[in-house]
Amino acid sequence: MMVFQIVTNDKTATMITPASVYVNENNTPASRRYNDVYFSGENGAQETDYVFIGGNDLLSRWSQHSDPHFCIAETGFGTGLNFFRVSQHFQHFRQVHPNHILETLIFISTEKHPLSKKDAADIMQQWKQDNILGDVCADETLSASNGQSGYLDLCDLWLAQYPISVAGIHRRNFSINKTDLSANITLDLHYGDATDSLAQIQKSPNGVVDAWFLDGFTPSKNSSMWTPALYEQMASLSKIGCSFATFTAASEVKRGLQIAGFSVHKQKGFERKREMLLGVYSGNSHQNLNKTSNANSNETRSHLQTPELSQQQGKLDQHQAPYFGRPSLNLAKQSNDVTIVGNGLAGAIMALKLTQRGKRVTLLWQGELPSDFASGNPIGGFYPQLNAQHNAASQIQMHSFLYASEFYKSLHTLQPFSHDWCGALQIAFNDNTRTRLNKLDSAAFWPRELAHLVDAKQASEIANIPMPYSCLHIVKAGWIKPPSVVNACLEQAKASGLLTLQNNSQLINYKCIGDGSIQLALKTNEQRSVKECYTQALVLAMGSGSKALTKHVIPLRLTRGQVEMVSNSQLSQPDNVMAQLKTLLCHKGYFTPASDGFHALGSTYIKEDTRCDVRAQETDINFNMHIQSIQHKAWQKALGQAQLNPNNYSRAAIRCSTPDHLPVVGAMPDSLQFTELADLYKALPLHQYQVPSHEKNVFIMTGLGSRGLTTAPLMAEVLVSQMLEEPMPLTKPLLDTLNPNRFIVRSLIRREPWQT
Repeated sequence: MMVFQIVTNDKTATMITPASVYVNENNTPASRRYNDVYFSGENGAQETDYVFIGGNDLLSRWSQHSDPHFCIAETGFGTGLNFFRVSQHFQHFRQVHPNHILETLIFISTEKHPLSKKDAADIMQQWKQDNILGDVCADETLSASNGQSGYLDLCDLWLAQYPISVAGIHRRNFSINKTDLSANITLDLHYGDATDSLAQIQKSPNGVVDAWFLDGFTPSKNSSMWTPALYEQMASLSKIGCSFATFTAASEVKRGLQIAGFSVHKQKGFERKREMLLGVYSGNSHQNLNKTSNANSNETRSHLQTPELSQQQGKLDQHQAPYFGRPSLNLAKQSNDVTIVGNGLAGAIMALKLTQRGKRVTLLWQGELPSDFASGNPIGGFYPQLNAQHNAASQIQMHSFLYASEFYKSLHTLQPFSHDWCGALQIAFNDNTRTRLNKLDSAAFWPRELAHLVDAKQASEIANIPMPYSCLHIVKAGWIKPPSVVNACLEQAKASGLLTLQNNSQLINYKCIGDGSIQLALKTNEQRSVKECYTQALVLAMGSGSKALTKHVIPLRLTRGQVEMVSNSQLSQPDNVMAQLKTLLCHKGYFTPASDGFHALGSTYIKEDTRCDVRAQETDINFNMHIQSIQHKAWQKALGQAQLNPNNYSRAAIRCSTPDHLPVVGAMPDSLQFTELADLYKALPLHQYQVPSHEKNVFIMTGLGSRGLTTAPLMAEVLVSQMLEEPMPLTKPLLDTLNPNRFIVRSLIRREPWQT
């Protein structure tokens, strides 16, 4: 059986193996591995209602909730029955209370052995036949308008974007309102061991979770999950007053939860089960701001020391460093205004996601059009940069690509934009590339649904042209027209009535002032002088324009790139390979199939060159790079002829990247950090370091480099989640590699002079 592996920053590996499922004599899905059923055969939804929804008193608590989102965390996703059932109840709640402040349900779940997509589809088909989910309310009008068919639509949506078998967080956003993209229901499904997965969630000083569904196979058959380490992680993520409910009444579970800080009591179990447990977290471990760093320390839970937990603590401490904290927006409750500076993909997606969360957004930028600068390229390749090492960069690329695929599909249903999910072939055009791709494929990090090797014959069939090399086939890749998707995001954001656009406005500087507001110094085309305006929160999504404002704390790199738009107007003859191309080709550059009569061919990389003039020399470089990379006479002849086409044109823009080639996403570091963290080189115990200073309500998203189409949607989701204190869509180790202050931390640890 094929397994897939993910390596985190601490070099540990988590293996993801699928569930082995059978249907028992009661027609109920069961696990061969655990010899236990996934849910009560006759009354699965009613058991969820009684144990988890009733046990956590959710319906009453929702009506009294005073925050925009409510977070449930679950151990053991299984078939997803608990998620789909609570989603039914939440949709009903929103129907009955359409103006309630609680707008979003966030459901975190873990699954060590996920169902195959086929097994999940078979089970959900059986649900339909047996009416397993049924309705959630007695009101016939509401039941008819949002009954079984509506709820099962959520099941169908889930199957349509079913995660592939790679470890980590798979975020899926579902909108109750089909006319917008608001994430009324967000599912964060963690593939991996429950305790390990919970340990890698970004902690918050105020807690993350409002209610726990402590589920999974019974403790006697799944003892590796029901451990003190699990209860400890539950406590470290719980808000004060967080509840839990579980079907079991096992005494060791009760004791473990009590030791971890939960009050626990018993009540009548569901149907024939005698008892179940439920309770509330008291909050004793959340009395200081350094909860994140101390949640797993020996000092915090000295009374809960077991060999297993001590081992777990040693493993996790490195991921709880306080200097990699992620502060949220600190605004008065009545304030809802955010200013985003920067056009292009980053700014547009940020504007869309913030307006979806009900924020009033002003988006301003220096140029005339919202897709000027790097996002103005006519066509861009959409594919991840994978490698055999499976390091943080590769993981971020993979998760970004998978998230972006679903984001773009959802966006296109409401705001169509130009694209083609035609797949991509990464060409093994020389010995080094062939060796690298063979290693990537043999390492088995990536399931075949994402990427796999094909031989030259298969590659030729996929590309519809002769291919002399084996290739890595990236199935869900393709091309997108960036200006088109930027406009789609802005049109959807404008439909909310919460977006204001302001072009020809250059941010010269900004300053955080005493009353909590931020003073902006803007220069417009109409006014030579600089004018001042104010905002309560600022997001810098400026790409190359970020460098001048951040060089004192973030070292950014600027790289010029020129792309060629190659006309096929004179190349339509049947034997022309360019005209027949049906997939994206990648090697040192990329070459797209024709769209509107043009192929995109790119691109050059000229470091620290910030001019955007078109250069014939770089056109030659681009064409020669492709000719040399594909040693096929027909291909070389076609490209040679294409270069002479007078209808071709070129475009140059500036990419913004970082020394480690990872994006920068988070709160803007204050230069005080150089003093506050000056003794990092001493490697003191983590609890001796403070949470460092950040510029209040100033955030940044930049450094996307040449992979903005791939990374921008998930990076925007990361930043919006941080700003609004929602659960994060990436694990803590990966978030640390994106933190804007990582360069300060590294320079202080290494005692190196600061370099911009």
